[in-house]
Amino acid sequence: MVEIVKTLSRKEFERRKAQAVRFTRDVLDDSDRADEIEEETLEEYALRRHIQVMNPKGGRKMDVKTRRQLIERIQELEEVNEDLQTRLDEISDLSVAEDEPERGEETQRRRRNAVRAGGNPRNR
Repeated sequence: MVEIVKTLSRKEFERRKAQAVRFTRDVLDDSDRADEIEEETLEEYALRRHIQVMNPKGGRKMDVKTRRQLIERIQELEEVNEDLQTRLDEISDLSVAEDEPERGEETQRRRRNAVRAGGNPRNR
């Protein structure tokens, strides 16, 4: 079994790998070996050097939601959307009542339907 000697961050390890490439090329005068090191992935180089990379993918993992959790979230959002639509209808009713009391209930109904459909209620 291979023992991991050191743990480094991805950034620190990238710096060390680049340093190893420069050293091999400039001090050891071995361009072929330097090219081999440079072509290795960071994970391959870490395994060969017995070093563990703390954040191997360079970022945080997102929580993976289950299908059930996603469906529940969709239902929650649909309920919120319905509540907001109801509030918009109430605001629209107030606006119609204040602006055009003579046009009546038919105008209010058409405007609510237009708002729900995403259109401009003034064009109805």
